[in-house]
Amino acid sequence: MRTRALLCAAALAAGAVSSMAQNVYSLNVVGYVNYAFSSGNYVLVNNPLDNTNNDLNTIIPTAPNGTTVQLWSAALQDFSPTIPAYSTFNNKWTPTTTINPGQGFFVVAAANFTNTFVGNVRQGPVTNNLIGAGNYEAIGSTVPLGGGITNVLAQYPAGNGDTIQIWNVGLQDFDPSIPAYSTFNNKWTPDHVFAVGEGFFLVRASGPVAYVRSFTVQ
Repeated sequence: MRTRALLCAAALAAGAVSSMAQNVYSLNVVGYVNYAFSSGNYVLVNNPLDNTNNDLNTIIPTAPNGTTVQLWSAALQDFSPTIPAYSTFNNKWTPTTTINPGQGFFVVAAANFTNTFVGNVRQGPVTNNLIGAGNYEAIGSTVPLGGGITNVLAQYPAGNGDTIQIWNVGLQDFDPSIPAYSTFNNKWTPDHVFAVGEGFFLVRASGPVAYVRSFTVQ
């Protein structure tokens, strides 16, 4: 998958380095993230940017006819029975649903296509309420950042035995490598490098937590 992020501040385009822009002086930072989807494959992604309306018709405004989205329900520990599908008859997702930044979801493309996520970089504190207790929760970074686990899950209160399940598009299954957190060395082992906008499953060993991430573009 090729992922590209370009961030700019109002009329001040500062350019992009790695996944974030530098020398940005505006509080309102908008940008885009290109994400490629391959025909017939389950691809786990998350919404990396915040829009005024984060429903599917806004964050993925066009897709090949018959493309579907599979939403994970942490409460059910299964896919949601509601499966939005895109139709070129009316150029809409039916039914539509809201997918906020940091929420992971699967896209099953009917043909190869690249979506451009457009929106604001969320700044300040953003809360993701996790139920924990060994449940699978489909999440991602609430800001358009890739890199290692500590970068993507910055400020997450990791606990001993927490694991991350990484979706392998080539295998169409979970990757055999399962990063786990240990309080012995306060590290995730092995580490994993995430693309910008890549989703994953977090399996928190302990109970519920309000995961608050504060982010400011410097």
